[in-house]
Amino acid sequence: MVLFSLVMGKLRQFFRLAAQRQRQGHRSVLVQVAQAAFLLLVRQHGPMFYQMAGFWRKSIPLRDMMAHLNAREYSRRVASLNPSMYRMQSENKLSEKALLTLLGFPVPRFVGHFHAMHGRAASGEPLRTPQDLVAMIKQEDLRRLCFKPLEECGGEGFTPVDVVFDGGVCHFRGLGETETVTVDEFIGRWTEPLGAVIEEYFEQHPVLSALNPSSVNTCRIWVARSENQPAQTLFGYLRIGRGGSTIDNRDGGGLAAPVDSETGVLDSAVDSVETREIYQQHPDHGAAIKNVQLPYWAEAKALSEACLAAFPRLRFAGLDIAIGAEGPVIIEMNVSPAREGATFVDIPSGRVIPR
Repeated sequence: MVLFSLVMGKLRQFFRLAAQRQRQGHRSVLVQVAQAAFLLLVRQHGPMFYQMAGFWRKSIPLRDMMAHLNAREYSRRVASLNPSMYRMQSENKLSEKALLTLLGFPVPRFVGHFHAMHGRAASGEPLRTPQDLVAMIKQEDLRRLCFKPLEECGGEGFTPVDVVFDGGVCHFRGLGETETVTVDEFIGRWTEPLGAVIEEYFEQHPVLSALNPSSVNTCRIWVARSENQPAQTLFGYLRIGRGGSTIDNRDGGGLAAPVDSETGVLDSAVDSVETREIYQQHPDHGAAIKNVQLPYWAEAKALSEACLAAFPRLRFAGLDIAIGAEGPVIIEMNVSPAREGATFVDIPSGRVIPR
């Protein structure tokens, strides 16, 4: 009964969106239904994937719709490119950070790994108690930090804070918030069993900050390499947070703006969900998006390609790259980036991901 209700709800949403697109001058409801049914039967693309990918646009030919990998095909393709035993190099943020730092890649400054039993600061000092953390903050004169779970996706658990001293007592205040909590209270609320990776907050380039100042807006760059060949950039898009949000990804309601691979110029952004609303300006505060020139785009691509090559046996990834005043840095690498990313840039995934 629950499954039936879920299916019916999705169908009602599909028809509501199809009617809306028809009113906007796109494909008729009848054509959308026929195409969605065909793709479901032949390619196992669900009707909501049809809407999210914007297949209702008359400019998208059926051959391009067919060329997108379905969920099962994508999983198999990724598994063939990235053997499971090697994925943990990147899926654990501490090991990923260690390898990138060891090889001299630009990354946000690593402060330490907080854990009640075996936490350790970058300086080598213990980082196991709130007192250890406060001592490190004072010693390093830290003012803004990020706490991340060791293993997470979609920005879950990401917590940026400002360091505030009140009467000599160290407090944390969430970015954009007014309430402060003591370090003891903050640590008491942190429930991740593996502890937290702590980094210094990365200050993004003014061009990126203008798009949305509350979030570090990162480029998601898909890179891949064929056997015994150098890595190449497949495509990229800029993830832009919503007003007041500290994360930029789709799980946080973020936007996705395709980047011209040659020039680094942004196209209009989409909301990266089934509604696929299109925005030339930010919907929350009006900042221009379309035609904005990203700084250091060529360097961001080169950095992404070099990063993939640094991980043994991995041949495909989506790099999250932040851009600062002095150039790009690697936020993290995703060995199985969301397949929907290819739809944001209208590039069929089956044509660009190597076998």
